[in-house]
Amino acid sequence: MSKSNREDAPLTPIPVVSHERASRVALEADVRTVSQSPIVSALLEAVDAGLLVLNRERQILATNRAPLLESLRHERRAIGLRPGEFFSCPRAAKQGCGAGEHCLACGTFQAVTRSQSGRGTVEQECLLTTGDGVDGTALELNVRASQVEIDGKDYTVVSLRDISHEKRRQALERVFFHDILNTLSALSNWTHLLNHSSGERQDHARERVSRLVGQLEREIQLQRTLLDAEQGTLRPQRVAVAPATLLADLRGMFADAHATQQRTLTVEDRCPGAELVTDPVLLGRVLVNMVKNAFEATPAGGQVRLWSEREAGPNGDGVPEPGDAVAFRVHNPGEIAPAVAARVFQRSFTTKAGTGHGLGTYSMKLLGERYLGGKVSFTTSAEAGTVFSIRLPLPAAAGAGI
Repeated sequence: MSKSNREDAPLTPIPVVSHERASRVALEADVRTVSQSPIVSALLEAVDAGLLVLNRERQILATNRAPLLESLRHERRAIGLRPGEFFSCPRAAKQGCGAGEHCLACGTFQAVTRSQSGRGTVEQECLLTTGDGVDGTALELNVRASQVEIDGKDYTVVSLRDISHEKRRQALERVFFHDILNTLSALSNWTHLLNHSSGERQDHARERVSRLVGQLEREIQLQRTLLDAEQGTLRPQRVAVAPATLLADLRGMFADAHATQQRTLTVEDRCPGAELVTDPVLLGRVLVNMVKNAFEATPAGGQVRLWSEREAGPNGDGVPEPGDAVAFRVHNPGEIAPAVAARVFQRSFTTKAGTGHGLGTYSMKLLGERYLGGKVSFTTSAEAGTVFSIRLPLPAAAGAGI
């Protein structure tokens, strides 16, 4: 008999849960019970979303053959694993699914534990990364957990629906309706001034119109770039470029008060004479997102710092050699909370209610690592603030692949 009344009340804090697993004997008994249930068999056959059936220890007893789960099933045996382990969540690999502090923010963990604590059907969204590094895949799932009683014992049925395309569409809409319309509004105002002024004021307005048109073009092109990047059709255009040139372009882009939001940007090139072989457009987009995020995390009147520097890297013997890479770093004085830091690079995750689209930090990682061959990371603390970095190998260190 199902006990899956839909929950409409606000969610309570996640209940205290045990991290113990069922014994082998108990697990095998649960698998037999579930496999012989006509109710479960009908559900697994009828539902096209991914379905997991869990025991009280949140271990998988059965799955269906939905496309979302098929590729994973071919790689590992699902029975006995917890959801994060089945999906190769890098956090679960380190501490175990449900055992780490970051798990408290996981939509699947929240839905399952709240449902098991007697709150009926619980529906959550889950941002999940399968795998690690540049080969990791970002998933956005709608998760529903319900309780079902079989032979007098409770089990949890979890449906997983991939809403990545839906979330991406929503994110792109927010970008166009927020960022694009803001740029168009500014462009309209400066065009009006251009048509009703003369002399120096007209020259200034003409310069601003030209800059805003370029900004509008970049915003639209960014969305196309992200789409191509996710589909694997993006082709970087690598050329030789000096870090100083990239920094000068960024300084000009954030030269006016509107762009810096009443914050100060200081720019410093600490590796004169260095030359990268990279795609300056893609790298520029990574750095623009880093600077924008830093401005948003800095109070009015505060300072954001952007600089480049040479960085050592290991040679063939693992011994550091000076100048193997160039790192671009962006500092702001704020600290990222641990719960947020664990999800910074997940697609669609944002802390900006109503205005954020969750593509900024995600695109840094996607473009910076998968397409530029660099390493994107950050450090954060109350004492030192937050520094986002992208490290790119110099040609001699990168080898023939650059």
